Amino acid sequence: MGGPGTGGGGIVLTRRIVALVQARMGSTRFPGKMMADLAGYPVLRWVLERARRARRLDQVVLVTTTAARDDELVTLADGMGIEIHRGSEADVLGRMAEAARQAGAGTVVRVCADNPLIDGAVVDAAIDDFLAGGADYVFNHTPKGGSRCADGLGAEVLAAPLLDEIDRIADTDHQREHVTAYIWDNQERFTVRAVDCPPDWDPRSDAIRLDVDRPEDLDHLRQVCAGLDFGAPAATILARWRAVAREAAPV
Repeated sequence: MGGPGTGGGGIVLTRRIVALVQARMGSTRFPGKMMADLAGYPVLRWVLERARRARRLDQVVLVTTTAARDDELVTLADGMGIEIHRGSEADVLGRMAEAARQAGAGTVVRVCADNPLIDGAVVDAAIDDFLAGGADYVFNHTPKGGSRCADGLGAEVLAAPLLDEIDRIADTDHQREHVTAYIWDNQERFTVRAVDCPPDWDPRSDAIRLDVDRPEDLDHLRQVCAGLDFGAPAATILARWRAVAREAAPV
Protein backbone atom coordinates (compact mmCIF):
# COMPACT_ATOMS: atom_id res chain seq x y z
CA MET A 1 0.00 0.00 0.00
CA GLY A 2 2.81 2.45 0.84
CA GLY A 3 5.58 3.97 -1.23
CA PRO A 4 8.72 5.98 -0.57
CA GLY A 5 7.98 8.58 2.06
CA THR A 6 4.42 7.38 2.50
CA GLY A 7 2.46 5.37 5.01
CA GLY A 8 -0.75 3.38 4.55
CA GLY A 9 -2.96 4.69 1.75
CA GLY A 10 -0.22 6.93 0.35
CA ILE A 11 -0.28 9.37 3.29
CA VAL A 12 2.74 11.69 3.14
CA LEU A 13 4.82 11.44 6.29
CA THR A 14 6.29 14.30 8.25
CA ARG A 15 9.92 13.95 9.17
CA ARG A 16 9.56 13.63 12.92
CA ILE A 17 10.38 10.12 14.15
CA VAL A 18 9.19 9.43 17.68
CA ALA A 19 9.62 6.36 19.86
CA LEU A 20 6.67 5.73 22.16
CA VAL A 21 7.72 3.60 25.13
CA GLN A 22 4.63 1.87 26.50
CA ALA A 23 4.92 1.21 30.24
CA ARG A 24 2.83 0.80 33.38
CA MET A 25 3.19 -0.67 36.84
CA GLY A 26 -0.05 -2.66 36.79
CA SER A 27 1.09 -5.72 34.86
CA THR A 28 -1.14 -8.72 35.58
CA ARG A 29 1.65 -11.33 35.36
CA PHE A 30 4.40 -9.29 37.02
CA PRO A 31 3.10 -6.22 38.90
CA GLY A 32 5.67 -3.49 39.46
CA LYS A 33 8.22 -4.94 37.08
CA MET A 34 9.05 -1.57 35.52
CA MET A 35 10.80 -0.52 38.73
CA ALA A 36 12.28 -3.94 39.51
CA ASP A 37 16.07 -3.98 39.79
CA LEU A 38 18.11 -5.09 36.79
CA ALA A 39 21.87 -4.91 37.37
CA GLY A 40 21.53 -1.90 39.64
CA TYR A 41 18.89 0.08 37.75
CA PRO A 42 15.11 -0.16 37.27
CA VAL A 43 13.97 -2.09 34.21
CA LEU A 44 12.43 1.08 32.78
CA ARG A 45 15.75 2.91 33.05
CA TRP A 46 17.35 0.24 30.85
CA VAL A 47 14.57 0.58 28.28
CA LEU A 48 14.75 4.36 28.07
CA GLU A 49 18.55 4.56 28.09
CA ARG A 50 18.91 1.96 25.36
CA ALA A 51 16.02 3.22 23.22
CA ARG A 52 17.37 6.74 23.04
CA ARG A 53 20.62 5.42 21.63
CA ALA A 54 18.82 4.89 18.31
CA ARG A 55 20.31 7.59 16.07
CA ARG A 56 17.29 7.90 13.78
CA LEU A 57 14.96 9.03 16.54
CA ASP A 58 13.99 12.65 17.06
CA GLN A 59 12.37 11.97 20.41
CA VAL A 60 11.62 9.28 22.99
CA VAL A 61 8.37 9.56 24.93
CA LEU A 62 7.28 7.56 27.96
CA VAL A 63 3.61 6.66 27.46
CA THR A 64 2.07 5.63 30.74
CA THR A 65 -1.25 5.91 32.56
CA THR A 66 -2.92 8.41 34.85
CA ALA A 67 -2.98 5.84 37.68
CA ALA A 68 -1.20 7.00 40.85
CA ARG A 69 0.95 3.87 40.89
CA ASP A 70 2.60 5.06 37.67
CA ASP A 71 3.79 8.32 39.25
CA GLU A 72 7.17 6.77 39.99
CA LEU A 73 7.64 5.93 36.31
CA VAL A 74 6.96 9.57 35.50
CA THR A 75 9.47 10.68 38.13
CA LEU A 76 12.15 8.41 36.68
CA ALA A 77 11.56 9.54 33.09
CA ASP A 78 11.38 13.20 34.06
CA GLY A 79 14.70 12.90 35.85
CA MET A 80 16.22 11.58 32.61
CA GLY A 81 14.80 14.44 30.54
CA ILE A 82 12.37 12.11 28.75
CA GLU A 83 9.04 13.52 27.57
CA ILE A 84 5.94 11.98 29.15
CA HIS A 85 2.37 11.34 28.06
CA ARG A 86 -0.26 9.96 30.44
CA GLY A 87 -3.59 8.53 29.38
CA SER A 88 -6.11 5.71 29.79
CA GLU A 89 -4.87 2.53 31.44
CA ALA A 90 -7.48 0.32 29.73
CA ASP A 91 -7.36 1.86 26.24
CA VAL A 92 -3.70 1.44 25.36
CA LEU A 93 -4.25 2.11 21.66
CA GLY A 94 -5.99 5.39 22.42
CA ARG A 95 -3.21 6.36 24.81
CA MET A 96 -0.53 5.68 22.22
CA ALA A 97 -2.37 7.56 19.45
CA GLU A 98 -2.81 10.57 21.75
CA ALA A 99 0.90 10.48 22.59
CA ALA A 100 1.85 10.44 18.90
CA ARG A 101 -0.35 13.45 18.23
CA GLN A 102 1.03 15.31 21.25
CA ALA A 103 4.59 14.69 20.05
CA GLY A 104 3.83 15.75 16.47
CA ALA A 105 5.07 12.40 15.20
CA GLY A 106 5.14 11.57 11.52
CA THR A 107 6.60 8.12 12.06
CA VAL A 108 5.88 6.14 15.22
CA VAL A 109 8.30 3.61 16.69
CA ARG A 110 6.48 1.46 19.22
CA VAL A 111 8.62 0.15 22.06
CA CYS A 112 7.27 -2.12 24.79
CA ALA A 113 8.94 -1.52 28.14
CA ASP A 114 9.01 -5.31 28.61
CA ASN A 115 12.17 -5.15 26.46
CA PRO A 116 14.96 -3.72 28.66
CA LEU A 117 17.69 -4.79 26.22
CA ILE A 118 16.24 -3.14 23.14
CA ASP A 119 19.15 -2.15 20.89
CA GLY A 120 19.43 1.24 19.21
CA ALA A 121 21.07 -0.13 16.08
CA VAL A 122 18.33 -2.74 15.66
CA VAL A 123 15.69 -0.03 16.08
CA ASP A 124 17.48 2.12 13.49
CA ALA A 125 17.41 -0.81 11.05
CA ALA A 126 13.62 -1.02 11.40
CA ILE A 127 13.22 2.73 10.91
CA ASP A 128 15.44 2.75 7.81
CA ASP A 129 13.51 -0.15 6.32
CA PHE A 130 10.19 1.61 6.90
CA LEU A 131 11.38 4.91 5.45
CA ALA A 132 12.58 3.10 2.32
CA GLY A 133 8.88 2.69 1.52
CA GLY A 134 6.66 -0.08 0.29
CA ALA A 135 5.26 -1.14 3.67
CA ASP A 136 2.61 0.13 6.03
CA TYR A 137 4.16 -1.56 9.05
CA VAL A 138 7.59 -3.05 9.65
CA PHE A 139 8.96 -4.91 12.65
CA ASN A 140 12.01 -6.66 14.05
CA HIS A 141 11.00 -6.95 17.71
CA THR A 142 10.16 -10.64 17.45
CA PRO A 143 11.49 -13.54 15.32
CA LYS A 144 8.59 -14.27 13.00
CA GLY A 145 7.48 -13.61 9.47
CA GLY A 146 11.02 -13.60 8.12
CA SER A 147 12.73 -11.62 10.87
CA ARG A 148 15.41 -13.57 12.75
CA CYS A 149 16.10 -10.85 15.31
CA ALA A 150 15.90 -12.06 18.87
CA ASP A 151 12.72 -11.39 20.78
CA GLY A 152 13.17 -8.04 22.53
CA LEU A 153 15.93 -6.33 20.52
CA GLY A 154 13.90 -4.33 18.02
CA ALA A 155 10.71 -2.36 17.54
CA GLU A 156 7.61 -1.81 15.42
CA VAL A 157 7.36 1.12 12.98
CA LEU A 158 4.34 2.68 11.28
CA ALA A 159 3.10 6.06 10.13
CA ALA A 160 1.36 8.21 12.72
CA PRO A 161 -1.67 8.71 10.42
CA LEU A 162 -2.06 4.93 10.25
CA LEU A 163 -1.96 4.74 14.03
CA ASP A 164 -4.73 7.35 14.09
CA GLU A 165 -6.74 5.31 11.59
CA ILE A 166 -6.42 2.17 13.68
CA ASP A 167 -7.43 4.14 16.77
CA ARG A 168 -10.64 5.19 15.00
CA ILE A 169 -11.69 1.76 13.77
CA ALA A 170 -10.29 -0.90 16.15
CA ASP A 171 -13.20 -2.02 18.30
CA THR A 172 -12.31 -5.19 20.20
CA ASP A 173 -10.79 -5.29 23.68
CA HIS A 174 -7.81 -7.21 22.29
CA GLN A 175 -7.15 -4.58 19.61
CA ARG A 176 -7.47 -1.70 22.09
CA GLU A 177 -5.06 -3.39 24.51
CA HIS A 178 -2.49 -4.57 21.96
CA VAL A 179 -1.70 -1.52 19.86
CA THR A 180 -0.88 -3.12 16.51
CA ALA A 181 -3.24 -6.11 16.83
CA TYR A 182 -5.66 -4.60 14.29
CA ILE A 183 -2.92 -4.73 11.65
CA TRP A 184 -2.11 -8.36 12.43
CA ASP A 185 -5.82 -9.25 12.43
CA ASN A 186 -6.34 -7.62 9.02
CA GLN A 187 -3.15 -8.31 7.09
CA GLU A 188 -5.02 -8.41 3.79
CA ARG A 189 -5.49 -4.65 4.18
CA PHE A 190 -1.88 -3.78 4.94
CA THR A 191 1.63 -4.40 3.72
CA VAL A 192 3.45 -5.94 6.67
CA ARG A 193 7.20 -6.46 6.38
CA ALA A 194 9.65 -8.22 8.67
CA VAL A 195 13.09 -6.67 8.93
CA ASP A 196 15.84 -9.25 8.89
CA CYS A 197 19.05 -8.88 10.85
CA PRO A 198 22.76 -9.16 10.02
CA PRO A 199 24.62 -12.26 11.24
CA ASP A 200 25.93 -10.72 14.48
CA TRP A 201 22.34 -9.99 15.60
CA ASP A 202 21.04 -13.39 14.51
CA PRO A 203 20.15 -15.51 17.56
CA ARG A 204 20.15 -18.70 15.44
CA SER A 205 17.35 -19.88 17.71
CA ASP A 206 13.84 -18.70 18.47
CA ALA A 207 14.48 -19.71 22.08
CA ILE A 208 16.29 -16.46 22.92
CA ARG A 209 13.88 -14.13 24.72
CA LEU A 210 15.03 -10.78 26.05
CA ASP A 211 11.66 -9.57 27.30
CA VAL A 212 10.38 -9.60 30.86
CA ASP A 213 6.96 -11.18 31.31
CA ARG A 214 7.52 -13.02 34.58
CA PRO A 215 9.92 -12.86 37.55
CA GLU A 216 11.94 -15.78 36.19
CA ASP A 217 12.61 -13.82 32.99
CA LEU A 218 14.10 -11.02 35.03
CA ASP A 219 16.22 -13.46 37.03
CA HIS A 220 17.78 -14.70 33.77
CA LEU A 221 18.40 -11.17 32.47
CA ARG A 222 20.06 -10.17 35.72
CA GLN A 223 22.73 -12.75 34.96
CA VAL A 224 22.97 -11.57 31.36
CA CYS A 225 23.38 -7.92 32.38
CA ALA A 226 25.80 -8.40 35.28
CA GLY A 227 28.75 -6.09 34.63
CA LEU A 228 27.27 -4.61 31.43
CA ASP A 229 26.42 -0.95 30.84
CA PHE A 230 23.50 0.59 28.96
CA GLY A 231 25.51 0.76 25.74
CA ALA A 232 26.21 -2.98 25.40
CA PRO A 233 25.62 -3.92 21.72
CA ALA A 234 23.24 -6.61 20.52
CA ALA A 235 26.03 -9.07 19.70
CA THR A 236 27.37 -8.85 23.28
CA ILE A 237 23.89 -9.28 24.76
CA LEU A 238 23.24 -12.39 22.66
CA ALA A 239 26.61 -13.91 23.53
CA ARG A 240 25.96 -13.34 27.23
CA TRP A 241 22.45 -14.83 26.95
CA ARG A 242 23.85 -18.01 25.39
CA ALA A 243 26.57 -18.27 28.03
CA VAL A 244 24.05 -17.97 30.86
CA ALA A 245 21.78 -20.54 29.18
CA ARG A 246 24.68 -22.98 28.81
CA GLU A 247 25.58 -22.65 32.50
CA ALA A 248 21.98 -23.29 33.50
CA ALA A 249 21.54 -26.31 31.22
CA PRO A 250 21.43 -29.71 33.02
CA VAL A 251 24.49 -31.93 32.50
